[in-house]
Amino acid sequence: MGPATPTAALAAATAVATFGLILVGGLVHGTGSSLACPDWPLCYGSLLPEMKGGVAVEHSHRLAAGAVALLTIVLAVVLHRAPPGGDQPARERARALRSVGWLAVVLVLVQAGLGGLTVLLRLPTTVSTLHTATSLLFFLTVLYLAVRTRPSGVGPAAAQASSPRVARYALVSTIVVLFQMILGGLVRHSGAALACTDLPLCRGSLWPDAYVVVHIHVLHRLGGLVVAGVVIASSVVTFRGWKGRPWLRALAVVGPVLVLGQVALGVAAVMTFLRLVVVEAHLGVATALLATQAAITLAARPAMFAPSAGGRRPWTATAADLIRLTKPRITMLVAVTFTGGMWLAPGSIERWRAIMALVGTVLVVGAANALNMFLERDVDGLMERTRDRPLPQGRISPEASLGLGTAMASIALPLIFLGANGLTGVLATIAFLSYVGVYTPMKRTSPAALFVGAIPGAAPPLMGWTAVTGKLDAPGLVLFAILFLWQIPHFLAIAIYRSDDYQRAGFKVLPDAQSHLATRLHIVAFSVILVASTILLQPLNVAGTIYLASAALLGAAFVGWGLAGLRRAAARAWARSLFLASIVYLTLLFAALIVDRSAA
Repeated sequence: MGPATPTAALAAATAVATFGLILVGGLVHGTGSSLACPDWPLCYGSLLPEMKGGVAVEHSHRLAAGAVALLTIVLAVVLHRAPPGGDQPARERARALRSVGWLAVVLVLVQAGLGGLTVLLRLPTTVSTLHTATSLLFFLTVLYLAVRTRPSGVGPAAAQASSPRVARYALVSTIVVLFQMILGGLVRHSGAALACTDLPLCRGSLWPDAYVVVHIHVLHRLGGLVVAGVVIASSVVTFRGWKGRPWLRALAVVGPVLVLGQVALGVAAVMTFLRLVVVEAHLGVATALLATQAAITLAARPAMFAPSAGGRRPWTATAADLIRLTKPRITMLVAVTFTGGMWLAPGSIERWRAIMALVGTVLVVGAANALNMFLERDVDGLMERTRDRPLPQGRISPEASLGLGTAMASIALPLIFLGANGLTGVLATIAFLSYVGVYTPMKRTSPAALFVGAIPGAAPPLMGWTAVTGKLDAPGLVLFAILFLWQIPHFLAIAIYRSDDYQRAGFKVLPDAQSHLATRLHIVAFSVILVASTILLQPLNVAGTIYLASAALLGAAFVGWGLAGLRRAAARAWARSLFLASIVYLTLLFAALIVDRSAA
């Protein structure tokens, strides 16, 4: 690394000061000093109150926060006034750093405001957790500036030394550590830290039937295991990928040491009933772990998040492309089927739980879609129907898609576990992992990927059902079967209609692996089984006679449409019409179910 410039030194000092501020904030909570000063921004009406007991701890935190805010403002001004100079890329980098500098100012001011609300509202859990989350985002922002303002952090030399694979593993690691720390903040502020005092289980169970604070604690424990696995995997990739950069290999070794130490400190915090020195060490090691993962990410990929083509774009265009990564139409369809499952299920669910579970479901589907686009960015450019997506067009970087998907999943799964129940959370996890980890890569190797992909597609109504009932039973499984079976003719029709696209992409689909006639026979067979499954809702007392008659008529029409494909004259136009007919069929089927239930 080259010598640090004054700007880089200022950014580094701000990052170090922020690290210290986070530790002092933990000390405020750990000593029970959060309300030692009942007013804000002064303390007992004074800028310098008598510094004794809890007042000394709380007001020192405020003074430290003020110092960090001042450093941040000075840093932003210095970055803003720095002459751009150099070539066009250098000027672009300077503008980007100025924007990040002012973002840091906004975050530190928001952080101060949330701190004030925390005191004035008497420590509400939501505001206190947002205060923690903002502090961590601010820390990552100033750490970014500390790395990027160093001479080795920019320019051609750094770009040549980039390693996208290392950076992407480290990016995922950074994000999961970040959200695990936010979840840790929720544990602390909700009073869940000692909700489970036995180990390794909680109250004798992996997922006890208890209050939500107990589940928050359990999720944090399980999250710790996930973080440990991700950090160790990222460190192995970093160590192998950076043989020529000893300091990065050293960080790769430090990562597993920190994460294992963090797990041990978490256990010790419970066993010592939140002994202050242990809790502070737990927070400090977590923050250091976050810093190491972020540093590896930035060092391994200097052009992180920069689009590969198109230059500077309006933020609205970038936001629109980020939304496109989540495939909004599919995501909204999933929201409808999940809500339908809840509506059909016997019993009731508290509104706040239903909203949390629904939001989590929408986010986990969006996360799976964003990661699917990341994994298939190479073949999407070969297919007519996908070549205009943001990644093939270079409007969004692969890292942005990877980061978005990881962040959404990190939020979504805890929301589902906490809003619904453990069973629904497990179903969501299976659906997410099977779509991203099995279905997406399997599409290139076997036509059987269709059946694997139908599992996450059919999970939402079952998840909605279990969110209310908390159990797997016949009606919920029939809802799953209907969506599962419907997808087979639906996607086989696409495979016939888009066969040229799939061949160019190298995807293995049934029309190419066997024949178009065999595919059409599969369509008819699965359509018949689908219709039989829809009929089962009536004897299971989920629906009545209006639905039964409608399901029979719609099913006969749909099977007849499939049989028409067995004619020799049937061509791609028929496949396209069947694809559209399948959408109409499913829409009318559920409309009939709604009418039937409303009339009952």
